[in-house]
Amino acid sequence: MTCSPSLLRIGERRTRQGAIGAPRIRGGCVAWSFLLVAATIVAGRSDAESSIRLPGLTGPAGVTATTFDPTGHAIGSSSFQVEELAEGLRKLTIKLAVRDGGQNLSQVILAPVSSGPPTGKSGDAGLRIVEERSQSTRSDGVRLDLLVIDHVAGRASCIPDKGGAAAARHIDLPDRERVVNVPMQLLFQPLVTGETDELRFQLVLCTDGPQLQEMIAVRGPRFVHEGREIVEIRYGPDLGKTIAFLASRLLPSLSFWFDAKDGAYIGHRMPLHRKGPDVVLVRAGLTPKDLGVE
Repeated sequence: MTCSPSLLRIGERRTRQGAIGAPRIRGGCVAWSFLLVAATIVAGRSDAESSIRLPGLTGPAGVTATTFDPTGHAIGSSSFQVEELAEGLRKLTIKLAVRDGGQNLSQVILAPVSSGPPTGKSGDAGLRIVEERSQSTRSDGVRLDLLVIDHVAGRASCIPDKGGAAAARHIDLPDRERVVNVPMQLLFQPLVTGETDELRFQLVLCTDGPQLQEMIAVRGPRFVHEGREIVEIRYGPDLGKTIAFLASRLLPSLSFWFDAKDGAYIGHRMPLHRKGPDVVLVRAGLTPKDLGVE
């Protein structure tokens, strides 16, 4: 349920709440190679580690959603699937496709945290990120770089479709990194529940890179639709001195929407790929207007 942007640019977006200027991210979602990483985890080796702890996966193993263009027309479908692997690992796969042929495939492998402080109100130690991957395909059939983020080895790679591993570009992740490109629906849960007012994390971008981008997420507007209270989470580039009060008004371009009562994912807005159009993914049965998106 998430995406990894590859190119940043400033823009503006209009929502039902009004016209708001916002740092805007354009980009392609991430991709990965998880079999080697899974073997590394089984062997008990840990060269590096993310400082991020995510809440456990709850709810159905599969979710279907509709993909809408910026004008509110349905243009494709998407799905989210959770698969149980060996040694307690979980794989979350997000598939997005539009009728003109554009598509994105993102995956993340998560491992249980055996001990440590609770990640939220549930009181469990939660999940840690092992590996993230994603790759976008344009409508003309061109596949963009495959982004592989190996949180165990502490390295991110941008692998071109032509040239493969031999032409890959790499970057070492910092110690105790905070990179989250894919499982943002889990990352944002403390904002949904009110446990925190702002959340800072990092993305890896395949733009002249890979490059590390500092990010901030804040709670946006709440509203009630047909008896359901919906909370919007907005995120974008971390401008350093930006405080949560200001950020909540300046980051409407990239958003997730959740059920305020149980934290269930409802939808999110993202770019289909680098330099591609914005799309809105909405849980089956709803439309962007139900989220306050015009």
